[in-house]
Amino acid sequence: MYFLIDYENVKNAGMRGTDYLQANDSLILFFSKYTPNMETRYLLDIQKSGCFFDTCKLVKTQKNGLDFYIASKLGEIFGQGYRGNAVIVSKDTGFQAVKDYWTSRAKPAHKVVLSESIELGIISANEHDERTEQIRTGLKPADISAFFANYQEEQRLRQLLQEVFSDTEYIGRTAEMEEIIKSSKTAKVVYLSTLHCFGRKDGLAVYQRLKNCAKL
Repeated sequence: MYFLIDYENVKNAGMRGTDYLQANDSLILFFSKYTPNMETRYLLDIQKSGCFFDTCKLVKTQKNGLDFYIASKLGEIFGQGYRGNAVIVSKDTGFQAVKDYWTSRAKPAHKVVLSESIELGIISANEHDERTEQIRTGLKPADISAFFANYQEEQRLRQLLQEVFSDTEYIGRTAEMEEIIKSSKTAKVVYLSTLHCFGRKDGLAVYQRLKNCAKL
């Protein structure tokens, strides 16, 4: 996916989602002398992703200069044969005309997404992949009280396992036990999962202690 960032317009808020960039993405950052800096975390995310990264600084200050740069670059990208999704990250409503041209007038048509941030652009592109679902899940509202109750239960279980296995050779593997318990709906599933994870002999020893834990 191509991301064309109108950085002078969106600034750091538009960079939300850099941690979801992938090696097959391309990101071009359009900026001017008025926006020379970015929070380091976003730049490090871009670097870590392995995506193609380029910058384009406005040569001469002029009204809508970066908008014309972005529109021109998009034409260059599609003209070179790119057929994937392109996301323009900007709050400037004028880019709607660019989208309309490439989706309605151009032949062949190309999908152009307008978004205020990288992560929202990924969702709008709707590529039905894992990262899209991860972002959607992360943006869903969650009940604070229910979340906190679950958090407290996890802390209780973690502490309990530490206490039960503190005098055993399995103390370094309580995280695996915690995952088994959280992902198992019945005691039988806990038993089978424990044997699978620890082997028959060690699994039986671990399970004997697990089943004696409160609420297990």
